[in-house]
Amino acid sequence: MNYINRKKGQATIEYLVLVAVAIIIALVIFGFLGWIPGMAGTLRERQAKMYWASAYPVAIKDFKVTSTGATFLMENIGDDPVKLLNMSVELTNGTVVNAVLSPQGYKLIQGEVKSYTNASIKCDVGNAYELSNVSISFDVVKGISGQVEVGDRPIVGDCSS
Repeated sequence: MNYINRKKGQATIEYLVLVAVAIIIALVIFGFLGWIPGMAGTLRERQAKMYWASAYPVAIKDFKVTSTGATFLMENIGDDPVKLLNMSVELTNGTVVNAVLSPQGYKLIQGEVKSYTNASIKCDVGNAYELSNVSISFDVVKGISGQVEVGDRPIVGDCSS
């Protein structure tokens, strides 16, 4: 009789362990998918940085948005020199910012990286920001003018001072 009770207890413990493992796996998956608030913030930012670092022909290698403005590290990963003309983003509050990169254009040769700062793109310290509908207008030097690179993903992160 003692042997049978031990087997029932072992089966119950094994069942509870399996249920606990399943719950932990589900929580981890939900956290990565963003269904639990606060768990996926850094993951979304990393994904946005990876996406924009591989955009072609103008990549945004890094970005930072603060309460005083935004800084973008832009690189020409294309085959030809480009002249960046305009960058357009939609802020979290719905305001669209069309930023002229410079009156003569922002020239980048192949592989060149330049920092671009814009004081019109701001966020509130301590809050998350999302710059959606990002597009970069550029001309290919000695090539086709008036091209536009439109991003499929927003630029996201946490606002710092």
